[in-house]
Amino acid sequence: MFAERYRSHHDAEAKLASILGLYAHSRSGTVDWEDVERPLYSAPPSGRRCIYIHIPYCDTICEFCNLNRTARGHTDLDAYTKYLIKEIEWYARYPYIRDGQFDAIYFGGGTPTILQTEQLSLVLRALRDSFHLSEDCEITLESTLHNLPAEKSARLQQEGVNRLSLGVQTFSSRGRSFLGRTGDAEYAIARLRAIRQLFSGVLGIDIIYSYFDQSLEEVAHDASLCSDLSLDGASFYSLMIHDGSSLGQRIAKGEIPFGRSLEDDRQRHNRFYEDMHAGGYEMLELSKLVRPGRDEYRYIRIRYENGDVLPIGAGAGGQLAGYRIYSMAQGRRFASKIEPAYAQYHRVLGHLQFGCYDLTTLSEELGPDSYAPLRERMDYFVRNGMLVPETDDLYTLTADGIFWGNNIAVDILKAAIDGTKEHH
Repeated sequence: MFAERYRSHHDAEAKLASILGLYAHSRSGTVDWEDVERPLYSAPPSGRRCIYIHIPYCDTICEFCNLNRTARGHTDLDAYTKYLIKEIEWYARYPYIRDGQFDAIYFGGGTPTILQTEQLSLVLRALRDSFHLSEDCEITLESTLHNLPAEKSARLQQEGVNRLSLGVQTFSSRGRSFLGRTGDAEYAIARLRAIRQLFSGVLGIDIIYSYFDQSLEEVAHDASLCSDLSLDGASFYSLMIHDGSSLGQRIAKGEIPFGRSLEDDRQRHNRFYEDMHAGGYEMLELSKLVRPGRDEYRYIRIRYENGDVLPIGAGAGGQLAGYRIYSMAQGRRFASKIEPAYAQYHRVLGHLQFGCYDLTTLSEELGPDSYAPLRERMDYFVRNGMLVPETDDLYTLTADGIFWGNNIAVDILKAAIDGTKEHH
């Protein structure tokens, strides 16, 4: 059905921008900061907002990773902590930012917990002192297992952290060695048990499937341990071979024999999804399964809604008042205007990440000319086992539909774009 698979929301975003480029400018060029400042001196609009804080340092670099991160080396983490606090205070001078409420904070990286507990506490206190946080503000920290002793998780919870996202990747000792993770399976299990005992907030992990020579039994073992360890959720991703990663370079040189088919990928994806579903987990978004009622993942919902995202830290990206903002390095940032057409379709792409397609809602968002082409594509995916009709206008994804979810979302949006173009 599809020649290639869009493995992530970012892949789908890139394809969407390309499609929109045929009919409208998806993003404009950079603008002066003075253009961004004008709306920032006004009162904030209603709507949910969040903060993204980037910690770009890791003590070791994962072979499969190509994210914006660097080895810590001799980096002065005290100096970086002070820089974060300074940037928080700098943004707080704008009424648009200072006077509105923030509903979620996300510490990403890199490895945020490479900062010491007291350093993270200083940043959290600066956030509370400078901004209006909702009473139930979701505060997430990403971490590796070896950077988060159980006692550290408990202390950070006292500072307001109520959600952890831990990069476990697999409970297979062989897989952990291949992926360059610290410690074997027993180490990972013991660490998670200790954290679960002291941390009462939302505890989720990342799982990678379709790594080199992974068996279906290893996939099933990863799923069963999520339940056994009382984890609240798991984000699961097919191993992505990035050109810029160490792993990608080694595969290209022939140092690691690695080959997989889309069918291999599909089988491992569906085995993990079906075993987790049988264990009581439900889909929150295409790549995330959660225990019912335990994990709202408010941060990603706000991003999918096109809500404001305040970017803090070197390498952070976000958007404010209709501008996309990138912090390239300490004290350096640039911005670009978000075109209305891109914002509209990006918001719908975000809606489609949750696996429930409401034809009436989609056509209201995309315009009446989109209804017929949307209906045709929905019916096509029903015939091909990707969607199940729940009512006349409501569809949900099957396991195969979730596997191809980003492709289906792009396909549906392209049909809507083409249908709208034909009528204008």
